[in-house]
Amino acid sequence: MNLSFAGCGFLGIYHVGVAVCFKKYAPHLLLEKIGGASAGALSACCLLCDLPLGSMTSDFFRVVNEARRHSLGPFSPSFNIQTCLFEGLQKHLPEDAHKRVSGRLHISMTRVHDGKNVIISEFESRDELLQALLCACFIPGFSGIFPPRFRGVRYMDGAFSDNLPILDENTITVSPFCGESDICPRDQSSQLFHLNWANTSIEISRQNVNRFVRILFPPRPEFLSKFCQQGFDDAMQFLHRNNLINCRRCVAVQSTFVVSETVAQPQDFDPECRECKKHRNDALSSNMPETVLDVIQDYIEQANKGLANWIFKHRGIKLLSLPATVPLDFFMATVSKTVKQLPKPFGKTFASA
Repeated sequence: MNLSFAGCGFLGIYHVGVAVCFKKYAPHLLLEKIGGASAGALSACCLLCDLPLGSMTSDFFRVVNEARRHSLGPFSPSFNIQTCLFEGLQKHLPEDAHKRVSGRLHISMTRVHDGKNVIISEFESRDELLQALLCACFIPGFSGIFPPRFRGVRYMDGAFSDNLPILDENTITVSPFCGESDICPRDQSSQLFHLNWANTSIEISRQNVNRFVRILFPPRPEFLSKFCQQGFDDAMQFLHRNNLINCRRCVAVQSTFVVSETVAQPQDFDPECRECKKHRNDALSSNMPETVLDVIQDYIEQANKGLANWIFKHRGIKLLSLPATVPLDFFMATVSKTVKQLPKPFGKTFASA
């Protein structure tokens, strides 16, 4: 089986919850291909590189907190989402990341000049992998003006052409929007009307509208914490529903089975295995690992710490302060860009002054 993660901006914390569940209870499903667009491509890359769960969670909240502390959020002139993503990838991805993911990671991107979807799965170097991931996350106007290049061609977010790439008929689709994806939130609604947006099924509902707004506007850490837990729970329900949580012996039996075009179970696989049933029951009552919960709790405390954070978390006060904070934000952005454009010796002296 293969995995595919939908692009979803700041709702990517849902993918973190799903990834935590798969790494803990179904690591054998992470041995094949994983695809994604935008934030989904980042999640797929982190999974294939086997990054620590705490690092994945911490870096996501770092970007969220950086965006939230600006007067206009991620739209502030002094905030650059591409720079934040690059710094995180540069820090956490191993030196041989391109070797680990080549042929397995499938990144969905949109070619700028004709709007066609392109899936990239082979990478010659770590820098090339970084370029592909940054292209896959670029939203014109939000991320910058000019889309970055990959192998000499400009690309932008895959969400404009194929937001949920299907690798084959055995692809497990993951989306933070209630719809027809294999793993997604299940809202209490009629589920009568669906919208297909760039290959992503989205139910037309009030809950999905609220989620859609949060793609570019990062919500409070408390909401993100609950949404991460929901991703974990939804993935757990999917694994349990499809009997994909198995004991080590059954996993070993399944791993020796060569998957044909029509998936079938091996003859010596025991669906009534007592050890598997016990493993599934234990999994249903489990929670996310402490390493992830501790990181989330630390960022929640940071977001609520101090008098300034307490004052500006009230929406009315934040709106009233915009006439003062927005000009300051523009001034700081102008100074920062000016310093970067100065000759290096003078720029270093100015920055250290």
